[in-house]
Amino acid sequence: MKIIYFFVTIFLFQTAKAQMFEDQFKSVKEKLERWDPIRGNWLALSMIALSEHKNVPDRTFPEDFTPYEMLTMVPLADRRDIESMIQQNRNPNGSFSNSQWDVIDLIVNHSMCAQIIGRSYGDPHLKSFDQATYSFQTVGEFILSKSEKSSFEVQTRQRAQSDNFSLNAAVAMNVAGDRLCYYASTKPDQMNGNLRLDGMPIQLQGRTYFLPNGGVIRFEGRNYTISWPTGEMVILDVRSSGGFGFLNTTVHVFECDRSSFQGLLGNANGIAEDDFQGRNMDRPRPSYMAFSTFGNSSMQQASAFAEKEYLSFLAKDFAEDWRVTSQTTLFDYAPGTSTEYYTDRRFPMVHLTVADLNQTQRDDARARCQAMGIPADEMGGCIFDQGYLNIPPNQVPLPSKPNPTETVLGTINRPALHTNELVFPEENLAPVGGNAPLPMQQKNPTMNREEPNPSIEKPERENETRPNGFNTRPDAPVNKPINVPVQVNPVRPAAPNAPSKPPHNPIPTSPVKPTVPGVKSGKG
Repeated sequence: MKIIYFFVTIFLFQTAKAQMFEDQFKSVKEKLERWDPIRGNWLALSMIALSEHKNVPDRTFPEDFTPYEMLTMVPLADRRDIESMIQQNRNPNGSFSNSQWDVIDLIVNHSMCAQIIGRSYGDPHLKSFDQATYSFQTVGEFILSKSEKSSFEVQTRQRAQSDNFSLNAAVAMNVAGDRLCYYASTKPDQMNGNLRLDGMPIQLQGRTYFLPNGGVIRFEGRNYTISWPTGEMVILDVRSSGGFGFLNTTVHVFECDRSSFQGLLGNANGIAEDDFQGRNMDRPRPSYMAFSTFGNSSMQQASAFAEKEYLSFLAKDFAEDWRVTSQTTLFDYAPGTSTEYYTDRRFPMVHLTVADLNQTQRDDARARCQAMGIPADEMGGCIFDQGYLNIPPNQVPLPSKPNPTETVLGTINRPALHTNELVFPEENLAPVGGNAPLPMQQKNPTMNREEPNPSIEKPERENETRPNGFNTRPDAPVNKPINVPVQVNPVRPAAPNAPSKPPHNPIPTSPVKPTVPGVKSGKG
């Protein structure tokens, strides 16, 4: 009886909390609906869903916008009014609706805030949000960036291409509660396609895919753009080198969230020098601590030994601070594998620098980089990549991101569903009083960006939840694997016949031998 009473009490409390917030939010909803009855209604309901960590409602308009992108279309004066409403409804003494208002406030602030960029590219080189740049030759899975304010996290898997060079082979993301992964090489199963949503393969119908919790995936050329419902963005530039697929990853976050990030791309506090402090402040630091391997005048004047000491620190101690664990990983794993399977703390065998190339090699690499339009602040990384591996440089200019404000919103005659399977009928954009809309059209299957597998059935919708809070089923159609188990965390112990760890050199390469001996890194 006490157990029943307990659950009834919890239910009534949650119901009262939701009702209180929706009553407070009513003025915001009315303002958005006055702006646009159909788009504004969806935006208001989506903001409520995000504040409650629920799936957003289906779109009933032709645009493929996220809630953040739609909010940027609302006149600035109206957004300022909404900002005032948020402050008026917040209880300074604390309230069980304050946490929901925090989410609404985050989205509204983002719509009026500039973005900053961090990147991981090449083999790989990283540029933090505060523009500190460094080389990070490691093997394993790492937190590239994670927000303390929202459900935003990006993890990268770096795999060896030779004894001393690694590439980003996969990226995993928490997109507002949806776990999205892209595998450029070494997929966790035998299914078609490189994208996995909550462990299941997905197809992009046309150029846009709607995620259950409000995010959007767009595909153009070789770039995948993943947009968070709160406005953050990741652009994946898909490349290959010697048959080895890899990713250049560009991350967009907001200036107004400064100092709320952690990971390899730094804390975004505007100070480049502290981006490599890591989590463990007690770890020993090299005697010489520069904050930029490439393009920093003080580093260029340092001795070769000091630079290699610095690179060894990054690959060992700094890397250890941001390795994922079996409890924190966002990746999928084949049976018998785990994050440890992709980890090699001995890597690299030798730390190489641009200075280890001879003058002819440096000049030739520089000429190729200049011919490709590489800017001065990325020239060092490009020379490194061209001189040692001859891999294509990061895209120049940077991949463009969608700009919703360039869109002209037409008048919608009547709402109609716009989902991953259904296209908004153009007839519904006719003037009021026009012809009735035709039945909903199916999207053109020939526009799939990944080849469908006719042997794969669509799964039934389920309501399971992963231990870490991620939904195990996407609300949009996905492919269902046939007898190919995919393991997600928490990971099981490796099976006795687990495959051996990936070799140092899965793809034969012939890097230029250094003319100056390197500094070997010890075991972590």
